[in-house]
Amino acid sequence: MASMVRHSLHSVFWSFLRIGAGAFGGGMAALPVFEAELATRRRWLTPHDVAEAYAISQSVPGVIIVNFAVLTGLRLAGKRGALVAACAAALPAYFIILALAALFAGRWENRWVAAALAGLRPAVVAVVAGAAIRLGRGQLRSPFAWLAAAAGAALLFAKILPPIPLILLGAGAGLAIHLARRKTEAAP
Repeated sequence: MASMVRHSLHSVFWSFLRIGAGAFGGGMAALPVFEAELATRRRWLTPHDVAEAYAISQSVPGVIIVNFAVLTGLRLAGKRGALVAACAAALPAYFIILALAALFAGRWENRWVAAALAGLRPAVVAVVAGAAIRLGRGQLRSPFAWLAAAAGAALLFAKILPPIPLILLGAGAGLAIHLARRKTEAAP
């Protein structure tokens, strides 16, 4: 990631509140929202920085948007920035879920609610697929990287390897490739 520049807690709060309010679908669906706010609108991070922070956030336990907020909030405004960003990112979801729970209490079987949820599912899948393609275009810079991503997806979809071991395998492969390159570069 690029050098650390301190930003005001106020601006970090409002940016992450916007992210939390717009990151419907979570996970991959949130990636374009992160990029739009932090790389395009604010220019605090590059698209590469956003993708890197997203990858780290996805590889540890917890809610990706909160993990991302803590990681980038720390970078943007220190420890207090991490706390402010995490709270701001979580607030919209908290209030939306609270309102939905109050509104739909006892109505989940209602045909109108079921129809709305059925229509929502394909839209979320489309957003996630679009984010995955966008992330791949920005981060997979070699045929080997594309092949590794395809192999990982196949292992995941075939239920041969669950996500956590796949992430650890990817990290291990990255470290092994890095060490091999260092040995090659150091050899006369």
